[in-house]
Amino acid sequence: MLLRVFVGLIIATGCASIPWLAWRVGRGALVTMATLALLVMVIGAIVGAALYPASDLIVLAFALPGGILLGRALPARFRPFFVFLVALSVLDVVQVALTSGPPPGQPSASSGLNPHLIWVNFRIGLPAGHFNIGFVDLLLIAAMSEHFRRRDRRFWIAVLAGVIGIALAELSAAARGGRQNSVLGTLTQALIPFLTVGWLVADFLARRQSIPGGPRERRPSFSDEPGAKR
Repeated sequence: MLLRVFVGLIIATGCASIPWLAWRVGRGALVTMATLALLVMVIGAIVGAALYPASDLIVLAFALPGGILLGRALPARFRPFFVFLVALSVLDVVQVALTSGPPPGQPSASSGLNPHLIWVNFRIGLPAGHFNIGFVDLLLIAAMSEHFRRRDRRFWIAVLAGVIGIALAELSAAARGGRQNSVLGTLTQALIPFLTVGWLVADFLARRQSIPGGPRERRPSFSDEPGAKR
């Protein structure tokens, strides 16, 4: 379980870091990359091309630029992004309820890889199976990071949203264990609600950072320098 949590935190941190590294990349380049990757994903899923782990790179090539584009398209304000996350959370729970399977990060009962599903998931091989996370979840982590970057929040705030979300999802799945409760099973398999909670926590901390006189480090100014005129 700890290994899955560790892998999930690395993935969340990596996805959240890309928007900060690619802030100068224009919309045209992002659209081109995402479109080409999506085309390969669709063809691979239809044909069932068993090209794992190359499929992971294609999934990332779509999810990361797609997330940056989404983060730039949505207004950099709390309410629109929150409403968007709530809507996605509801849809995620519904689709998991209709197509239930192993929870995010949980090893599949089958040892083989589905040549169709590898094109919609990012998979990391682990001793006990595979860590699986959907391309929509990766896209959303990147979008949340871009959202905070556009609001001039600190880098650790942007990373924290995805980190908290994946950690909560993994811990909830581990706590449920083998108990066959359909409601809990559905909630632990739907990752977007946990990402929404992570985003809310990160936004709360970001607001605390911006409160005058709050728990924020005072940065030295020109007037603090020796000999500066006041």
